[in-house]
Amino acid sequence: LHNDDVFQHGITFPVKFIGCLQVPRPSSRLEIITSMRKIRYEFKMKRMKKQRVNVFISQEGVKTTKRLAQRRRRQLIRRRPQQQLMETTGQVIMEHTIFKVFYVSHDSQDLKIFSYIARDGPDNTFKCYVFKAKKKSQALRVVRTMGQAFEVVHKLQKQKESNKAKKEKSTDCDSALIPLL
Repeated sequence: LHNDDVFQHGITFPVKFIGCLQVPRPSSRLEIITSMRKIRYEFKMKRMKKQRVNVFISQEGVKTTKRLAQRRRRQLIRRRPQQQLMETTGQVIMEHTIFKVFYVSHDSQDLKIFSYIARDGPDNTFKCYVFKAKKKSQALRVVRTMGQAFEVVHKLQKQKESNKAKKEKSTDCDSALIPLL
């Protein structure tokens, strides 16, 4: 889907945030989809408005920020380089490292809806965060991108561990050599 190097800088998706609720540790896909639909139903019954947000996916994790109005965003783009734009274009609503994301999925009945479950707070409770994309294809792209980000981070972690093991092995071999006089 994406080149591994892209995840260093991150990928941004404009979506709408429906809501989040604390959930027990899910043990099956059915429980996850049930909690996703429960959140949608509860927020719909309360007639809560969906927030316009950007979901930013990178090696560091998933960051959700409020999206600015188009007019204000254009003004900022003219003044600032694209890299600084992410930091300046909205208040951070939530942020999770990639290792705290437990599960990512889309709703099979409404393909525009996707969610992820992450450990949150100091007590590591599980929370389900539900979003709505503009198009079905965008929701699927977000889910795949999160999965790919997890794979990329896992690959990098393995490389670091193997490099560390090689360094330790080479230092052990260097100390085993005794100079002859």
